[in-house]
Amino acid sequence: MSEPILLDRLKLAMAFSEIEAIRQRLPEDALTGLAQEVVKRVASNWRVSLPHEFEPTSGQIDALCDALLSQDASVAIELIERAQQNGAGYDTLCQSYLAAAARRLGEWWDDDRVSFYKVTIAAGGIYAILRILRLQRPTPIPDSRRSAIFASLPGDNHTLGITVAADLARDRGWDIELFTGLSHDELVHELEQRETGLIGLSASGKRTLPVLMKLIVALRLSNPGARIMVCGQIAALDLNLDGFTGADAAAAEFDTAFAYMEQIVSQSRI
Repeated sequence: MSEPILLDRLKLAMAFSEIEAIRQRLPEDALTGLAQEVVKRVASNWRVSLPHEFEPTSGQIDALCDALLSQDASVAIELIERAQQNGAGYDTLCQSYLAAAARRLGEWWDDDRVSFYKVTIAAGGIYAILRILRLQRPTPIPDSRRSAIFASLPGDNHTLGITVAADLARDRGWDIELFTGLSHDELVHELEQRETGLIGLSASGKRTLPVLMKLIVALRLSNPGARIMVCGQIAALDLNLDGFTGADAAAAEFDTAFAYMEQIVSQSRI
């Protein structure tokens, strides 16, 4: 069982604010896709084999869902903190509390018990909490191997840049596995089969932001130990991608991306 991690309320408030900014800026179809991805992926992480003292009751999950559906983030934060104070660690919070809440929210959504608008609020809250829990959990030792996965976004046909970047990284001694032309589910399925310390995603412009965010949400659940770096034309825009999307880094040029890759390897040798 992992050690309890106390939430940083300031960082969590900032994460909720960033998620709210996303909700305000994305069109309804993109918001629907993002909410569905959060609910589906987090719910699929649900585990029932927990020690009895850490297993949330049905009433506790209902209370967490109600808190997430409200616009008062502090209520959900207090419920998570209470679970932490009772000994629940990162794995328990992700695989039981948040996963069970996502599963129940999905059921309520399917049964029309909650509106689209409310579900986007709740999904945003779940993602914000997951982001901060991940940042505050003990940092895994970076992979000392010079290997990474590069991938183009689903539906993005501008793959020349990521292909050239993969070749340049290989020339500098990196083992790069490249994925292009895959659908969202295909790409997530391929990557969750692999243990990698770094995933580089290429995005061609601002129009790809909804697809990028949906993919990062999925990869945070399928590859929790991987660092995610966003590259391509979108990284040159003033979008604060590391905060806005939850990526770990953004690099508009190959030299910047390569420096980040080398930094990860160097950290593994400290």
